[in-house]
Amino acid sequence: MSTNKDVTKMNFDNLIPITTSVGGGFFIGILLGYFVKKVIKILMFVAGGILGLLLYLQHQQIISVNIEKLEGSSTFILTSIASFFDKVTEMGDAASLGMPLTASMTAGFTLGIMKA
Repeated sequence: MSTNKDVTKMNFDNLIPITTSVGGGFFIGILLGYFVKKVIKILMFVAGGILGLLLYLQHQQIISVNIEKLEGSSTFILTSIASFFDKVTEMGDAASLGMPLTASMTAGFTLGIMKA
């Protein structure tokens, strides 16, 4: 005959992996969102600085910028980045991580991007 204490202990033991998965996924999602946001800000700052420098040097007639080649290069870079993300999503299926981990990581990532 099982006592109420044994049932409570068994239920608590079953909750530990789920709680760890949800809490850990949420925390990892926040860190990942914060990191992605900071990296994007740094990359945009650097790209804007380079573009501003090129336009300034062209205005001072120190250099001549071929806008068509610059546009072609930027199109190639953006296409390469999009292709990379397509390959990454094909390699790993987020659904294989499990619903609690995926949901909590998504919520944490969203919070990390918005608040950080």
